[in-house]
Amino acid sequence: MDNEVKKEFYRNVYKIAIPVTLQSLIMALLTLTDQLMIGQLGDVAIASVGMSSKIYGVISVVLAGLAMGVSIYAAQFWGKQDRKSISGLLGIGLLIGFSLSFLFSLLVFFKPQLCLSLFTTDTRIMEEGYIYLEITALTYVPMMLTMLYSAILRSTQHVKLPMFVSFLTVGLNIVLNYLLIFGKFGFPEWGLKGSAVATLIARIFECLLIIGAVYKFKLPGGADLQDLFSASKPLVSKFLQTTYPIVLTELIWVLGETVYAIIYSRMGTEEMTAMTITFPLQGICIGLLAGLSSAGGVMVGNKLGAGEEEVALQYAKRFILLGIGVSLVIGAILVLISPFYVSAFNVSDETHELGIYLVWVFAAFLWVKVSNMIMAGGILNSGGDSKFVFAMESTATWLIGVPSGLFMSFVWKQPIFLVYLVLSIEEVVRFVIGMARIRSKKWIKNLVNDLAV
Repeated sequence: MDNEVKKEFYRNVYKIAIPVTLQSLIMALLTLTDQLMIGQLGDVAIASVGMSSKIYGVISVVLAGLAMGVSIYAAQFWGKQDRKSISGLLGIGLLIGFSLSFLFSLLVFFKPQLCLSLFTTDTRIMEEGYIYLEITALTYVPMMLTMLYSAILRSTQHVKLPMFVSFLTVGLNIVLNYLLIFGKFGFPEWGLKGSAVATLIARIFECLLIIGAVYKFKLPGGADLQDLFSASKPLVSKFLQTTYPIVLTELIWVLGETVYAIIYSRMGTEEMTAMTITFPLQGICIGLLAGLSSAGGVMVGNKLGAGEEEVALQYAKRFILLGIGVSLVIGAILVLISPFYVSAFNVSDETHELGIYLVWVFAAFLWVKVSNMIMAGGILNSGGDSKFVFAMESTATWLIGVPSGLFMSFVWKQPIFLVYLVLSIEEVVRFVIGMARIRSKKWIKNLVNDLAV
């Protein structure tokens, strides 16, 4: 990579990755604050939110897959300077996204306890968790709108708006959490219900703010109805062919995570609680590095759309090296702070010890998790290599991760931190396969050369 290309690379990384990273970090800090507040209510409350969050995660990752499909084509259209096609692309995403999020909201809202029963048999969690889940089901549609408009903005390098909106949303959510969980300043003391209501209000606020700003400042995606729903048949067809494997990949992944959650929860409440309190810390670490994955997808996609394939390959390799280096440093820091982090939660001594061990395992595998996030979520998908990513992800999860987790926990009766360690080996398999694919150059494709609205 020559000096000029290198300067452009780091200039764009700074421009795209920093705001996306800050946004992800802000959202992760919200989760951490939420967990710390709820953590004062005890083990059962923490586990209840953990179970409810797993269900929330199913629809969120499916919508994230849809948003990723939108982002892939928007990035290449932007490299081609085809703004009208971006509007038509958003319209496709909105039609699919509304159908999915609305139907899922109906199911979870009217059958919350049935959904929880898939994860746990603990009656205490069933009695407390369903209230939280029922209310948060109403956030799925506004969440979908925010995700799709944010995907368009990031892919067209308008990354500051989603960051500012997230900052305001998180501030509102934290304040509402404090008021409604603990009943401060005359507000009702609702506990878990208060946290769910705070989340609902914040999600609606976030959605209205980002869409309003898009139209006010005439940003990409701020189109009238005629442009939104004017996508050509070839674009619709190609978008669906690329996106359905991404959605399936996300669904396969979250179903695997769901099986893992079932494994942890069946091991006992202490084990599930120990794992749950690590989730916010994991979210912060992944959030710190999510900007690299997002920037990788956008920058590589822009270059592919502009026909600069060799530069796209150079960008891809540098993103992977950058991700490994930064995540190794963060992993070392995690090991040092783990006892202090776990001590912030009001949990039993057994849960406290397990929580520290689980943080250590996560820290050891962080570099490979981040590398896979950059390769699969950013680079390979930016070239439309979604079918390969689906095959890679589903193979690692269902042929390695899930069977090993079931054997380690139910057959060999190992402690949860060893179960988690063995499960994480699937990440190493993904890394080896993904690196081989990057080097093959088979993922490098211009998706929009012959497409227009």
